[in-house]
Amino acid sequence: MTYAVAHLRRSFIADYVVLGDGNVRCFDKLPEDVEQGQNENASLGGIRLWETKRHSRELKWRVI
Repeated sequence: MTYAVAHLRRSFIADYVVLGDGNVRCFDKLPEDVEQGQNENASLGGIRLWETKRHSRELKWRVI
């Protein structure tokens, strides 16, 4: 699991990684720059990621 988190951070050039509640249980101690997230936030984050500007197909949010 630590291997996967490290590659996830490098792939997205992320400052930190938020793991959902279920995956956090795999760790006795969280790796550096990993935070525990709440599952109820996952849906909102997914919706915001694909949200478009009003009357346009242009995305409001950009993942860089």
